Amino acid sequence: LSVQSEREEFETEFKQKYEREKTLLTEENKKLSNELDKLTTMFERLSMNNRQLEEEMRDLADKKESVAHWEAQITEIIQWVSDEKDARGYLQALASKMTEELEALRNSSLGARATDMPWKMRRFAKLDMSARLELQSALDAEIRAKQAIQDELNKVKASSISTECKLQESEKKNLELLSEIAKLKKETEDLRSEKGVKHQDSQNSFLAFLNAPTSTLDQFEIDSVENFTLSNTPSRDEDIKSHLHSRSRSPSTASDIEPVEVISPKAHQFVVKSFNTPTKCNQCTSLMVGLTRQGCTCEVCGFSCHVTCADKAPAVCPIPPEQTKGPLGIDPQKGIGTAYEGHVRVPKPAGVKKGWQRALAVVCDFKLFLYDIAEGKASQPSVVVSQVIDMRDEEFSVSSVLASDVIHANRKDIPCIFRVTASQLSASSNKCSILILADSENEKSKWVGVLNELHRILKKNKLKDRSVYVPKEAYDSTLPLIKTTQSAAIIDHERIALGNEEGLFVVHVTKDEIIRVGDNKKVHQIELIPNVQLIAVISGRNRHVRLFPMAALDGRETEFYKLAETKGCQTIVSGQVRHGALTCLCVAMKRQVLCYELNQSKTRHKKMKEIQVLGNVQWMSVFSERLCVGYQSGFLKYPLHGEGNPYSLLHPDDHTLSFIAQQPTDAICAVEISNKEYLLCFSSVGVYVDCQGRRSRQQELMWPATPSSCCYNAPYLSVYSENAVDIFDVNSMEWIQTIPLKKVRPLNTEGSLNLLGLETIRLIYFKNKMAEGDELVVPETSDNSRKQMVRNINNKRRYSFRVPEEERMQQRRSMLRDPEMRNKLISNPTNFNHIAHMGPGDGIQILKDLPMNLRPQESRTMFSGSVSIPSITKSRTEPGRSMSASSGLAARSSAQNGSALRREFSGGSYGAKRQPMASPSDGSLSSGGLDQGSDVPTRDYEREDSDSPRHSTASNSSNLSSPPSPVSPHKTKSLSLESSDHVSWDS
Repeated sequence: LSVQSEREEFETEFKQKYEREKTLLTEENKKLSNELDKLTTMFERLSMNNRQLEEEMRDLADKKESVAHWEAQITEIIQWVSDEKDARGYLQALASKMTEELEALRNSSLGARATDMPWKMRRFAKLDMSARLELQSALDAEIRAKQAIQDELNKVKASSISTECKLQESEKKNLELLSEIAKLKKETEDLRSEKGVKHQDSQNSFLAFLNAPTSTLDQFEIDSVENFTLSNTPSRDEDIKSHLHSRSRSPSTASDIEPVEVISPKAHQFVVKSFNTPTKCNQCTSLMVGLTRQGCTCEVCGFSCHVTCADKAPAVCPIPPEQTKGPLGIDPQKGIGTAYEGHVRVPKPAGVKKGWQRALAVVCDFKLFLYDIAEGKASQPSVVVSQVIDMRDEEFSVSSVLASDVIHANRKDIPCIFRVTASQLSASSNKCSILILADSENEKSKWVGVLNELHRILKKNKLKDRSVYVPKEAYDSTLPLIKTTQSAAIIDHERIALGNEEGLFVVHVTKDEIIRVGDNKKVHQIELIPNVQLIAVISGRNRHVRLFPMAALDGRETEFYKLAETKGCQTIVSGQVRHGALTCLCVAMKRQVLCYELNQSKTRHKKMKEIQVLGNVQWMSVFSERLCVGYQSGFLKYPLHGEGNPYSLLHPDDHTLSFIAQQPTDAICAVEISNKEYLLCFSSVGVYVDCQGRRSRQQELMWPATPSSCCYNAPYLSVYSENAVDIFDVNSMEWIQTIPLKKVRPLNTEGSLNLLGLETIRLIYFKNKMAEGDELVVPETSDNSRKQMVRNINNKRRYSFRVPEEERMQQRRSMLRDPEMRNKLISNPTNFNHIAHMGPGDGIQILKDLPMNLRPQESRTMFSGSVSIPSITKSRTEPGRSMSASSGLAARSSAQNGSALRREFSGGSYGAKRQPMASPSDGSLSSGGLDQGSDVPTRDYEREDSDSPRHSTASNSSNLSSPPSPVSPHKTKSLSLESSDHVSWDS
């Protein structure tokens, strides 16, 4: 009994303790929920303020456009006044000169009185004075109006700047609130886990979300351990299962690991590791993408995972075998995980004609990864991703191919080939297409089924499209200057500066005007410096820096300033110091950097200082009034104003960053995320450091392929490789987009202008979907354009990019000679009835007697060649010819007294012999006239076909309108032939 009582007391105490803890946790949860509701309310209020600010911004933008329109009108008015003044002065001078000559002749013949001259002089002086006063008053009025508009423009600009500042502050507050909400959610999850609620990961197997009752899914059977196979080939299934089972683990963990017998569970001993082949994370099953240091591995049990997944790994070490073999699959909500993988073959770089090469294909994170495999039986796939196709792409599709699609492929291989397609350039027929050869037709069916089903699930779950840039062709690729472009810059939304082997050019993309700036020396780099109205370029064989005034971009003759000490420079960058009071230009030359102050002096520059760097300068920029220089395995920051010691952005005492110095790697780019954090991009990896150079984030930025260059346009980092451009969000460290453009390189530091070096070299503009307005207005382009650069006769620096007038006339003549092209100029007839054919008699009475309520034709297509009778106007006639109402099928009257015959034509015989003419109800000229929408003048047709026997002109002299067609929607319109000469032809 005592034992039982003690036990009851113990249970009572334990229950009370449990109730107290439960009450405390419930109160904490309520507090957190209240705080979360408050933050959510605050976030909604800020979002509403943001929307109001955005509306104000749009209003300001509209006002700015109207002010720009007013300015343009004022400029035109001033130009008109100036032209009028010049013309008036010229006429006055001419009149005075003629008067003087007339008076001289009169004096020489008759003799002039001496008293006439002073009176005439006074008269001319009065006239000149009155004209001068009128012009002066008009000019004063124009100046006052322009000044008023300029004041209003300044007010609008000031209000726009203040609104932008407010918007940035609100966005910053939003980000802070979002981070706080995420932190609170994490704390809530931690409290729940401490209370005993086991958090279950959302990794669902492929079966979990492919369980829809569709015809495609009925063919699949899921292997709960590693992968899924087709259910109709059991012998083949066992081979695939064993094959995929041996390949699903990384090489470092593929060997059998004996379980370590331990008395008590131990923590994992994770170390960062570089894998030599593509490896999946044992925790989330996604690929560990990267060139080096892709993830971490436990030294005891060999468990491999992402650095970010290490905290989520099972706490028991070694991990039980049943937990190491998690099911493959993609989480449809988060979009992470591996669904399928296998060995395939892809065309060699030279094309299908040269053969196929082995590759490893992995469907992971709703992306298709392809890894090249070198020739040889023992070869392993490389960690460098050769190609990536994002299934979130709007143009993504998977399909089999026909023999006509792969004309160079072996006929036996065609049933095993399928194509994966994605978009490449917006508003263009160019698409990224990859041909893949599977081992068998059965294997190809699996691949096509898996990819199509995953794409269907992706559309069903409506995962957010994270893409940022839309690649568009910036200008017509037939422009010869694009082929040799080395660098470019966006001047404004209508002008771009191109630097190529022939010099510096300004292209007006909307007006097709080109201006040459400076001489014809090769331009390697362009740097716009609007603060001091200068443009700096690296040009010439010796790579000197030259400074041009911004006025030179408008075609004016200006002087340039050459920096003599900059021979052989590599790159240039500009920035502001002294809180914007001073603009400097930094020039990199191997291991030294020359810093110049840009001013308003005669030479426009003055040397400030000279900086010695530890290695060859590979990259540089200006951060917070300091020069950041990248060299091999390091970045240094130097003060630009005043004296001071440089400091490294890689702290020597931080041993977690020592691997960068141990394995020399090139410095590609550095990003100033804030005044306390930087992203340092090397050719192998990207690391985050604080202002002292110590690691600020445990996770590193991984490159899918070897980068050639990087560009930054906050907050997005564009990483260029041989086959694609990968976009990263530097704040969230997410790989958000892959643009599948091969052989593309950036032309400016922001990466907005790029050169695509394929068979047709194109100038590509990356349009930022997140930005409110377009940085550049992109015109419509065509690969078949016949435009040419034509130099302006009056100005040798100006060109126009257009079709020459001779070729344009030749095109018109060729179009007129070709019957098919001629028919395309005339729209097909609609809504008409054939009434009668008329001869040269008195058909006016017949027109008057025709009934107005004609029965509509049962089939319009049967009479597609006839048109309603138009009104007949006075025209030049020929004896014996009559106007035809249906494309030259004139029915000559049997009697010349003017009686017309009514004839009906069967649709079969008529339609087989004649081409349809335009319907007058569509606004085209009847009886063989031209479509009003055509840009070919009528006189061209008359000139080219004046001798044609098919012409027929009206012999009637009266001007009457035909009765409207009963089925025409335009019954109230009477159509008349306005011109005096009309032609028709039989095609």
